[in-house]
Amino acid sequence: MRIQESGGLNRWTMAAYAAPGVPMAMMLYAVGVIVPGFYTTTVGLSAAVAGMLLLATRLTDVVFDFGAGAVSDVTGGPFGRRKPWLAVGAVIIGVGFAALLIPPPHAGAPWFLWTSLAFFLGYSLCTVPYDAWGSELAGDYQTRASLFTYRAAASYLGSILFCALPSLPLFRTSEFSPEVLRFAALAVGVLLAATIPLALAAAPREPRTLLKRPGLRPLLAALRFNKPLRLYAGAAMANGLSDGLFSAVVFFYQAFYMGFAARFWLILIVYIGANLLALPVWGAVMRRIGKHRAWALGLGLTALCYPPMAFLRPGPAAFAPMLALVALAGATYSVANVATPAVLGDVADYELLRSRVSSTGGLFSIQALIAKFNMAVGTGLAFLIIAAFGYSGAASLHDPRAVFGLKFTHLVLPSALKVVAIALIWRFPLTARVQDTIRRRLDQLAARAAAARAPA
Repeated sequence: MRIQESGGLNRWTMAAYAAPGVPMAMMLYAVGVIVPGFYTTTVGLSAAVAGMLLLATRLTDVVFDFGAGAVSDVTGGPFGRRKPWLAVGAVIIGVGFAALLIPPPHAGAPWFLWTSLAFFLGYSLCTVPYDAWGSELAGDYQTRASLFTYRAAASYLGSILFCALPSLPLFRTSEFSPEVLRFAALAVGVLLAATIPLALAAAPREPRTLLKRPGLRPLLAALRFNKPLRLYAGAAMANGLSDGLFSAVVFFYQAFYMGFAARFWLILIVYIGANLLALPVWGAVMRRIGKHRAWALGLGLTALCYPPMAFLRPGPAAFAPMLALVALAGATYSVANVATPAVLGDVADYELLRSRVSSTGGLFSIQALIAKFNMAVGTGLAFLIIAAFGYSGAASLHDPRAVFGLKFTHLVLPSALKVVAIALIWRFPLTARVQDTIRRRLDQLAARAAAARAPA
């Protein structure tokens, strides 16, 4: 059997590990927020067709996520289990992202389908081993929170960079035009080429372990018998579906309904900047009340920010109060992007102690699967709901029924789902004290296994 050892990380190592989060966040923000609206307005797909294609591609991504987790758990060699797949995935995702953002003339549903599949294949091969690698690098409760705080900061920086692109003097408009998206594809390619080698060279491989090989059966057993994992998965699904619904139509709501198309990039920057600035505050909160309760608190405060947006009337007068609500929503949600992977790392340690099987890659593939399932269902469901209420991205005027459907999808449903997530998170049993006990037992098992292997 193999038992994982723990170790410390300095700030430079954590920063180097986090660096690829910048281009990854740029891509994820583009695909999650801009691409659906881009293909239904500029390219010309209908909302219903786009919704069905998004649902199909992201559900297909289930295979990619489980495959990425499985192969990275069993990969051997001098570079470790995770690093080789991060490198391979970076090439695929860069090509897929460029093809998705730079469609040829008269591109239609088939182009959107195949480029989306290429993007999500690369994203799985990058992010599942990458997050599992981070969880294994950080062995204790607080170090894991610190490492994923660096990871979240890099992600917020990447999102800010992407959202600021339309404001550059290179472009004739401050909207997310095809010209801006072409530049984004080039910028992401350059950043991937710079940050992936940096992380691979400067951050160590995951600690060598002494455990039996994981497989699908132990992973299924974990889902059945690991209560913290079930609570985590339920909360992540409810919150992720909330985020999927919200982000799928935010472009429609802010740019077209509210009339903020020319300043949409500023709304995104304010939201992400508030996320970034709030990270130190949430770090202190996590140290005081624990990661899972800080996560629940942040989601509760975020849920309170959405409903007031529905009462703002479209037009320039609403821009300042909307910006204030967006900033509050960003600052309160900041903790979720740190707590989500850090809490799952604690679950992985618990599962390692419970089953003596190292399934960290498999568990992070479940996280990726949940995230993409939620984006698929959330985006597809959002487009189908607004289409059922008569909303069309190509129309300039909408009746009250269509506006109600847009508000219900963008603001009401996401708030309700966050309440469901809070109820599950609050019951999570792995506190700092419990996690310290788990870590000590794992270190004791590692010491015994090493002693048993030592020559007499």
